[in-house]
Amino acid sequence: MIHKITAILLLLLLLGCSSNHETKETNSTTTEKKISSLFTLETIQGKTLHIDESEGGLTFHEFKNKVVIFVFFGYRCPPCLAEIPALTELNNQAHKDLEIVGLEVQGLNNTKLEDFAKRTGANYHLISGETNRAFIDYIIQKANWRGGIPFLLAFDKKGVVKVVHTGGVSKEQFEKIYADLSKPKEVSSK
Repeated sequence: MIHKITAILLLLLLLGCSSNHETKETNSTTTEKKISSLFTLETIQGKTLHIDESEGGLTFHEFKNKVVIFVFFGYRCPPCLAEIPALTELNNQAHKDLEIVGLEVQGLNNTKLEDFAKRTGANYHLISGETNRAFIDYIIQKANWRGGIPFLLAFDKKGVVKVVHTGGVSKEQFEKIYADLSKPKEVSSK
């Protein structure tokens, strides 16, 4: 019953959204670009992520032309904890075309998630699931996710989902995912 209600609410949200995602407001001194989006997520680092649905994936407005590795994880999940050093190391390599985002789904609020990040050394974008249930429900529906963690979604530079994986991922696998998605696509000439 709850899943039906959630699905109906999500459907109403999707149908009720305007197709005009970007608007410009002008005042006498500056021109600002305002983004209205399907989802707005706040990281514990203070960054706002505006996310919209796109053909084959998601548009991360702040991460245009970047590979995005998005991991749903839990602070009490052993395979999730095992991935943190690999993600941290990949992030330390300072790839200009890579963004890593972790969304914690086992109930940490922002303050506790900040403490968790300090304790574990996680140096990538972290988001508390506590206030982002609508986004989690959206991913459950769209990716047919059953709630197992860690849950990985990897997007190419156009925002198209290229990898969907439930379960732990090794350092080598993360590096291969990034390498595969960051390569320029060869154009065939016929």
